[in-house]
Amino acid sequence: LSIGRGEFWGIVGPNGAGKSTLLRLLAGLHRCQEGRVELDGQGLDSIPRRARARRIAFLPQRAPADLEASVMEIVLMGRFPHRTLGLFESADDVRIAQAAMHSTETIEFAERRIGTLSGGEAQRVHLAAALAQEPDILLLDEPTASLDLRHQVGVFSLLRRAAAESGLSVVVVTHDLNLASQFCPKVLILHEGKCVAAGPPSEVMTPRILDAVYGVPLALAGSARQPGRQWVVPVLDSGS
Repeated sequence: LSIGRGEFWGIVGPNGAGKSTLLRLLAGLHRCQEGRVELDGQGLDSIPRRARARRIAFLPQRAPADLEASVMEIVLMGRFPHRTLGLFESADDVRIAQAAMHSTETIEFAERRIGTLSGGEAQRVHLAAALAQEPDILLLDEPTASLDLRHQVGVFSLLRRAAAESGLSVVVVTHDLNLASQFCPKVLILHEGKCVAAGPPSEVMTPRILDAVYGVPLALAGSARQPGRQWVVPVLDSGS
């Protein structure tokens, strides 16, 4: 798998396929037993952690829920790898954090404690912290799992825009085949720890491939409002 600058990849597959493990390997949080992960031709293991944190941001499925901090403090944590003043944030750090909160619609929570927010609101705060890190590569593990429909679309739109406009490389693990199909120009399909297919959704997200991976019959349905777009839907028998 080669991820280029400004590319937006979706990783899909059933439970236990290895999606989260792959993402943690790309983040340098796991070591490879075989193979190698490189960043611009350099082995990821050989890059100091602070330098790596300036380049790669990682948002796990479950961010810590017991932090006693305000939303602003959480987002400012994303600036730590870039700080030159030790523990003290600069005016630039605050400006960048506020911009990230505006983009994730969390600025209104700035002074609230993270523990008072809903799961979906807290997830968007942690996304803001990852964006405030200003990485070259953003890795996200099911970032929309606890979000309502509007915010799911909003997050994927934000990620697509960041990849296209700022050259951010984005890799997102998701169980939502349709979000991946509609927003990700490239999709990697995993099954039992192996790559089944990788490429544009129109080429790899086909009923033949998806049926074999998920073990249920699936079909592609068109949309009158979006000609040329296809949606993945399960095929239900008459007794279902």
